[in-house]
Amino acid sequence: MLLRTLALSSALVSSVSFLLPAEIAREGQITQLPVRKVVLYKNGVGYFEHEGRVVNNEAVSIDFTSSQLNDVLQSLTALDLGGGSIAGVNYNSTSPIEQQLKTIPLGLGDDPSTADVFAALRGARVEVSGNGIGVVSGRLLNLEVTSQQKDNNTTIEHRRLTVISDAGAVRTVELTPSVSVRVLDSKLQHEMDRYLDLLANTRNQQMRHLTLEAQGTGSRDIRVSYISEVPVWKSTYRILFPKASPTSEAATAILQGWAVVDNTVGSDWDNVQLSLVAGAPQSFVQSLSQPYYTRRPEIGLPESAMLTPQTHEGAMADAGVAAQQGMASEQVTVNGQVVAAPSHGNAGFQGTSQKWIGTGTGSGFAQGAGGGTGGGVYHLAAAAPSPVQDETGSTNTTGFDDYFEYALAQPITIHKNQSALVPVLQTNVQAERVTLWSWTQPQPLRALWLTNTSNLTLDRGSFSIFENGEFAGEGLLDPIHAGEKRLLSYAVDQAVQVKVVGVLNSQHLHHVIVHDGILIERNDEISERTYSVHNAASAPRTVIVEHPLREGWKLTSEVRPAETSASSYRFRVSTQPNETVSLHVGETRTLSATYALASLTDDQMQLLVRGGNGNAQLQQTLQPVFDAKASVNDLDRQMQQKQEEIDRIANDQKRLHDNLAGLKDSSEERQLAKRYAGEMNADEDELQNLRKEYIGLQQQLAAAQAALHDAIQQMNVDLDVSGV
Repeated sequence: MLLRTLALSSALVSSVSFLLPAEIAREGQITQLPVRKVVLYKNGVGYFEHEGRVVNNEAVSIDFTSSQLNDVLQSLTALDLGGGSIAGVNYNSTSPIEQQLKTIPLGLGDDPSTADVFAALRGARVEVSGNGIGVVSGRLLNLEVTSQQKDNNTTIEHRRLTVISDAGAVRTVELTPSVSVRVLDSKLQHEMDRYLDLLANTRNQQMRHLTLEAQGTGSRDIRVSYISEVPVWKSTYRILFPKASPTSEAATAILQGWAVVDNTVGSDWDNVQLSLVAGAPQSFVQSLSQPYYTRRPEIGLPESAMLTPQTHEGAMADAGVAAQQGMASEQVTVNGQVVAAPSHGNAGFQGTSQKWIGTGTGSGFAQGAGGGTGGGVYHLAAAAPSPVQDETGSTNTTGFDDYFEYALAQPITIHKNQSALVPVLQTNVQAERVTLWSWTQPQPLRALWLTNTSNLTLDRGSFSIFENGEFAGEGLLDPIHAGEKRLLSYAVDQAVQVKVVGVLNSQHLHHVIVHDGILIERNDEISERTYSVHNAASAPRTVIVEHPLREGWKLTSEVRPAETSASSYRFRVSTQPNETVSLHVGETRTLSATYALASLTDDQMQLLVRGGNGNAQLQQTLQPVFDAKASVNDLDRQMQQKQEEIDRIANDQKRLHDNLAGLKDSSEERQLAKRYAGEMNADEDELQNLRKEYIGLQQQLAAAQAALHDAIQQMNVDLDVSGV
């Protein structure tokens, strides 16, 4: 109901006339309209209802701060519930200080400097006096500011006033703290006083008075509602365990909820119905209370010019057609009838609310009774006012849309500029004392595993724990809905230690697919982690171990988590005093890898087979490829050996040729040359044979590569090796 009332506010306010009839103001007496209902939201806005009785024509007022007024003007709803009407609403308005300063001819802003002040006084008659200069009177010419650099890198400013006396003498006076300047022009002094008064008054315009004029007869109720910016209300909780409650098992605790509420608006809250809503409806601020001045273009004066003869274009359509095409016209002819219609979309909607009623189905206006397919006669008719239904909200704690509301059962009083701590709930909840260890926080924490067994939603806030009549710790909680279970940590547990004592990661081949020369292997990656939980306390401990929840991984261990959050598995581990308990958590995920089978080396192929645990079917399926690759590799090795022999002989021939070139024509050298020539002939014969063998190996390699390609292309494997 409350949200519907808020939604109607902008529509209802359009029916209120913002005029102030003078006769009503004279007849009625202005009284304060008290606030009766306040609803505060978590987004920093509040919904306010003022209600009171008026007699005949009476004026009522509501006080706001200046910061409230924009929201009030945007959302105000005013209803006279006794058959009367709201004849007028007004408030004290102020123009921006920039606009008000424009009415003062000094030309000063709201934060002038000394130079600005003396610039505004140029030409005025002044009297300058001070120690050592006597009295100098005349007209102020200007203020000159100069800078002087000292030896110690400091700068000193000198300010000198230039004054021209009535006799025409020019005097320059150093403006020091001992020199005073008095304005002799009374009119200018008056403008300066106005300027200073304006600056002083702008600080005191923080309170706004909104006056509503109720017009009617007899005694009746009037209701005004609006939204306004307010401080965010805060939640805080107390969880109390009775002294006889167990220390490690689930127990019933008392949950108290409190709210910190601040009244910073312009009115007192006397016996108001207060509701606190944990929700954030969309809201914004628009400066409706600030007068706006638009910029108008400045047009220069036209220059005088003689008119020259002109020619004018002929008309393209008559007046009726022109009006239908959007041209300026005062009449529209439809089906041979002249109909008064506006020349643009908004003309005709003046004064009371009106709508277009038409008899034709071809127009874009509302269709009325009667026939016609291409046109019709349109006339103006007043729209019927929308009915207003008065609804009263429930005082119970309720939930609506995405919000939930705490409605206080008893009225409350909070004066303006005061705050209060108000109780919002007290209920019993189930809470189990546990120790929480998380992979994100290695320090074990004492915590409550709290179940909200009430039918209330707990808002976000802080909480304090009290055990056996003593303070045990405090923490923060997020919203907890009815029936929801939540871990709330509040202290360090120094008696519990949790360590990761074993981490084992491994991979096992799970599935092999070969098709069109592409090999896809799927591996099971296994991750195993062992936690050691030691309880050094003298009492049993229930330890909650949070293990990370990783995308793509699934649990394989027999121990199942007590619950799962968005980021963690939560395992429950029960420990006795001075006991160490191990927790094993196993997970697995599937990894896929794709290879071009022709590019795999022998080692990679053998690794693939070993990954399948020596699967005989996998070995047999891949054997043709193994054999073909072995043949190709053997031919590659033979060709490499032949090439090495060819390179060796070629290098030997080059050496012999270089030796022959260096021999002389002696008998010994001729014998040596003959021997070199014989060796070269033998090498040449061997080189020819090696080249023939190399060409033969090339041909064999081409055939082997073709056979390998055929073996790869013909292979079609879809084999599960996980069970081996």
